[in-house]
Amino acid sequence: MKTDYLDKEEYRAIPLLKMQDNKHGDLPFFIRKYVLNGVSTQMHRHEYMQINYIVRGSGMHIINRKGFPIIKGDVFVIPPYIPHSISYDESSLEVFEFEFIPEFINQSFDCIENAVTILDFAYIEPFLVCENMVSPRLNLAGDDQREVESILYEVLCEDIHRRSGFILMVKSLLFRLLVILGRRFTKSLDGSDAHILFSRHRDAILKSIDYINQNYSMPLNIEEVSRVSMLSQSYFSYLFKSITSRTFVEYLNSVKISKAMELLKSTDKKIIDISCEVGFNNVNHFNRIFKQQVGKTPLKYRKEIY
Repeated sequence: MKTDYLDKEEYRAIPLLKMQDNKHGDLPFFIRKYVLNGVSTQMHRHEYMQINYIVRGSGMHIINRKGFPIIKGDVFVIPPYIPHSISYDESSLEVFEFEFIPEFINQSFDCIENAVTILDFAYIEPFLVCENMVSPRLNLAGDDQREVESILYEVLCEDIHRRSGFILMVKSLLFRLLVILGRRFTKSLDGSDAHILFSRHRDAILKSIDYINQNYSMPLNIEEVSRVSMLSQSYFSYLFKSITSRTFVEYLNSVKISKAMELLKSTDKKIIDISCEVGFNNVNHFNRIFKQQVGKTPLKYRKEIY
């Protein structure tokens, strides 16, 4: 039986959109400003992250079949695979939609001062909303609203003109946007019971990552690690993949292969011994995973070092 939160039976009939469906070239992001007038968006999911900002009007955001009112200045983030749709009220609704693949930013989180807060807002908050544990809470006003709108218009301009270095410029603007949203999100949590809830969920997944890094050579499985984090296996699977952009097995193997590469460089141990040392009991399986991740066999990798 599958237990992945993202693989719920009720989700399977809901369309799953891919980044290439935007038909904008092989880019890691997509941005548009559109107006809902006379029609609402269909319930859908996507493989990428999506930030929505309400430019004007009011309406309803449906996330996991629960509706929340939205007005000008509201910002909400939809992580991959979560069903949602947007509807408008009597007047039209104008929306900025900024989409990007998680890999566009995940590997750079360590460079951001308030990365923990961004993780809370981008991944944990939408899940807690889906599970009815918190309500959406981010509405921008004043300088924050003007600055976010300015950033989104600048990203849109960069995408339209696509001058040299535009992808790097968009990435820097995205980080700026996330930092602003992270700061505002932190203020919205101050003094609330939700602050404890967010901290507990965040610390749990970071604890599980540290546990894997420390015990990669042991016969770990997802059931054990989810117990260490004190999260349900389904939520652990969802949040772990969201934050690391990898499944539990993919991340565990990447840690093992990274350690194997270090041993191949720094020791003259036999490949079969290195395989066992990093937690692979079958050297053929080790060779196959190593080649998948590194692009060459362990033997060839070692020869090229020397």
